[in-house]
Amino acid sequence: MFDNLIFWCEFPESVDWKKAERLLKGVDCEIYVAVKSVKEYKEYKRKTKLRVYPWPVLTREEGYWFSGFTSRKGIDKLRQYKGLKMKIDLEPPLPNWKYSNLRMILYGLEMIFRKGKNNEYLGKVIKEVAGKGSGLVMKNATLLNEFPFPLWYLKRQGIYMELGDGMGKNYMCYTSFAGGFFRPLVRMYLKIFMSMAVNKNENVSFSIGLIGGGILGREGIYNNVEEFRQDLELVKNSGCRNIAVYSLDGILKREKPDEWVDALQGFISK
Repeated sequence: MFDNLIFWCEFPESVDWKKAERLLKGVDCEIYVAVKSVKEYKEYKRKTKLRVYPWPVLTREEGYWFSGFTSRKGIDKLRQYKGLKMKIDLEPPLPNWKYSNLRMILYGLEMIFRKGKNNEYLGKVIKEVAGKGSGLVMKNATLLNEFPFPLWYLKRQGIYMELGDGMGKNYMCYTSFAGGFFRPLVRMYLKIFMSMAVNKNENVSFSIGLIGGGILGREGIYNNVEEFRQDLELVKNSGCRNIAVYSLDGILKREKPDEWVDALQGFISK
């Protein structure tokens, strides 16, 4: 069973926050909303009684996510969030082409031969801005969102950071990207990865999804709620007590939002 639940919300501008409050009534959770400034974050905070925190992102032109390839000017935008509880997405720059699985695989292979020039600077700034407060999930103020990939690959691109005070790790374990044919293979890999990650850090968390599409526009999503339950079971069996779900806005766009929340409730500690 999971002690802590968080939702990502990549498109908070599309959310009916009153509907979200009704849907999550009685659900103890945190929600991280994608924002480009503290001012924007505070606007969403005023719109709802739900517990929301910033998920800093950049413009598409700047790469959207944070990595060693992000310019110093882009990295410096994290400074405005200093001391706030937040999620920082560590991923290579957002591609400027239309998404497909094959293109994404080729993009990942291409990135093997590139190294982020601002890797050290990003790490320095993250340590400076990491909040020291506490929160529901793992009592960490800054949650670093990373891929479940080999360290040499992540470090080369500046999308891996050593944990410091007030920091926690979340790994993106999205099986819907793989489609129906490859999904069982991805789940086998993640089963091994999750077990190793929990043994290394019992306070780690895993993200599962996707329930709705993301910024790439054409990512694979769950066909049904049963696939979601299977991934919830996968994380539970790893021994992890913290779960993150992509995404709240995706759930609200589903035909029956309640069934996705009901599936979650069956895995949350009372």
